[in-house]
Amino acid sequence: MPDLAQWALLVVIGLVVAGAIAWPLLRPAPTVTHDAQADAEARALRHRVALDALLDVEADRRAGSLDDASYEREHAEAEARAAETLEPVASKRAGPPTPRGSARPAVAALGALVGLALLVGFALPGSIGLGQRTVVNQALADALEREADRQAEIQRLLDLFEADPADAQVVSDLADAYLAGGSPEDLQRAAVALQILLALEPDDHSAYRRLINAYIVTGYYDDASATTDSYATIADADEPDIPFYRGLIAFRRGDNETAVREFDRFLALAPDDGRAAMVSGLRAEAAEASPGASSAPGG
Repeated sequence: MPDLAQWALLVVIGLVVAGAIAWPLLRPAPTVTHDAQADAEARALRHRVALDALLDVEADRRAGSLDDASYEREHAEAEARAAETLEPVASKRAGPPTPRGSARPAVAALGALVGLALLVGFALPGSIGLGQRTVVNQALADALEREADRQAEIQRLLDLFEADPADAQVVSDLADAYLAGGSPEDLQRAAVALQILLALEPDDHSAYRRLINAYIVTGYYDDASATTDSYATIADADEPDIPFYRGLIAFRRGDNETAVREFDRFLALAPDDGRAAMVSGLRAEAAEASPGASSAPGG
């Protein structure tokens, strides 16, 4: 059992913690603005609209409804709008202040909660520790810190892009920063950045691969296929990326016969490629689902 000195120390700790909590709550309440979230949602909406317009231009071109001159004009306009919406604009408007309610009930409740937590923690056996929760909390804190760093890097690159939109390295780094997020919104922004990069560097094989990957992950298989066809015009005849992407796109679409044929071509071109094991597995699935396909690669 704890002795009197230990209980006194517990009370002192509780008072210090309660005072630390009470002090900021008793200070004058700052005003809260309400326009920041609305502006962020509006910027996101404008960006999605600009991205959809860019994708519509590509779709119209593939459908044959745009001649070369119209395509170049509309693509440039849509691309410019998409690039402009990449740059967030800080809102400078402040909404009406939201008064904070009385802090005294909150202070009392927090003080009671802290006191109870300290009392329970002090009285429980020492074997009941916080090691596991500390590990989980640290992992979460690390993830939040990495995301904060990524957002800061995106903002830095956006500032550099605004200063020099023709800097291909900045655009490439910006695409990578978006791709690191993995969300549909991040992948869409990465796709726009990669399209801008290809306009600056038409022979950038890495930009083609990253753009095709982004389209496949987000389910834009038509765009992934069209981009693969464009990539094929600058790639070597024995470039394994071309059958790899064509096979993967066909597999995702359920065209198993085409998937088997393209996967066989990939395995013939690059049997030692790091993707060969994955492709062999996908080929086996496609062959099983396609009665007309051979079960053995190359068969």
